[in-house]
Amino acid sequence: MKIAYFDCFSGVSGDMILASLLDAGMDFAYLKKELKKLNLPGYRLEKIKTEKDGFAATKFNVSLLRLGGVKGRKSLKEIKNIINKSRLAAGVKLAAVKIFENIADAEAKAHGRDRNKIHFHEIGNVDSLIDVVGAAIAFDYLKIKKVYSSAINTGSGTVRTTHGILPVPAPAAAVLLQGIPSYSENDGFELATPTGVAILKTLCDSFGPMPLMVIRHIGIAAGGYDIKSRPDILRVFIGDSTEAQDNCYERDCVIEVETNIDDMNLIGTEHIMSSLLKAGSLDVYFTPIYMKKTRMGILLTVITEKRYLERVLEIIFKETTTLGVRTRELSRYKLKREIREIKTMYGRVKIKIGKAGSRIVSVSPEYDDCRLLADNKKIPLRNIYDNIRFAAEKAFLK
Repeated sequence: MKIAYFDCFSGVSGDMILASLLDAGMDFAYLKKELKKLNLPGYRLEKIKTEKDGFAATKFNVSLLRLGGVKGRKSLKEIKNIINKSRLAAGVKLAAVKIFENIADAEAKAHGRDRNKIHFHEIGNVDSLIDVVGAAIAFDYLKIKKVYSSAINTGSGTVRTTHGILPVPAPAAAVLLQGIPSYSENDGFELATPTGVAILKTLCDSFGPMPLMVIRHIGIAAGGYDIKSRPDILRVFIGDSTEAQDNCYERDCVIEVETNIDDMNLIGTEHIMSSLLKAGSLDVYFTPIYMKKTRMGILLTVITEKRYLERVLEIIFKETTTLGVRTRELSRYKLKREIREIKTMYGRVKIKIGKAGSRIVSVSPEYDDCRLLADNKKIPLRNIYDNIRFAAEKAFLK
């Protein structure tokens, strides 16, 4: 299965996504031919080979030849009509419309209005239409089945818009970034545009480190800024997925936090664990260790999502004696989880089901349900748990 991974260490924009895919093998003549199906007047497309801070890269430009019918405010309905009335492939239309719907939802939330009453300004221009629809065409042409991305660098400073000078990330971009990993470095430029973020948020399966893959092509897009701290480029890696990806395991990114402690009263460990779990940690555990001078200590390990990291650090520094922690970003492969309820000889019990794609590979009873039944029925917990697990396996693992 062919997959793509975008490295957004210097942000992302719509034209850079398209430029990177062109650099990775998208046929430019085919792109132009397909985009003509939108029946948009007055523009010219340019694919320019260039160099950006030592990287051979591609820049994609949309030049406006005349203003009539091209500039101006467009509603979501108008944009959807342009796309749906075209002769583009159904899958391309579906992806492009979904991207614009996500942008409209973000604009509506940012400005407190109904999405059907939103009129796009910058996003409604012909270049944004071409960026979004062009990206959908490119993914279809390259036969990319799954899309992944790194965390997104938003940049910093301010940006000039039709609403005036706004902070980075701009309001719509900020809303679109909700739920995906992002960060800001103090470069003074807007690095993540609403169009670029919307394309990735709509089409990406997950965000985090590069998945296991065999790289076949690398595309590099050149941005328009001269940034002192890094090249203003976007890289896309296109290749074949590994067996884990083909088996449809879910994938995400987590943060592991560790610290060694040897000078704390251990009576508080239960409270620390409870506080960390309530703060959003996925797992918390203590490991006995020997430290310098052979003193006994504990290793505190916390697994958390990036969005909860600040809460976790606050609790660790507040509730323990440590002066510092270690963190690292980890990639996880997971079974898709479902909860179903079955009727047993003891009563109704929730069953946790693990699936790889549509295939059920594991089942286990909910512990709390089994414990409650054991207390009520005065039956050993292990008997109830084992019998219910056997019944669940019989029901689901066929």
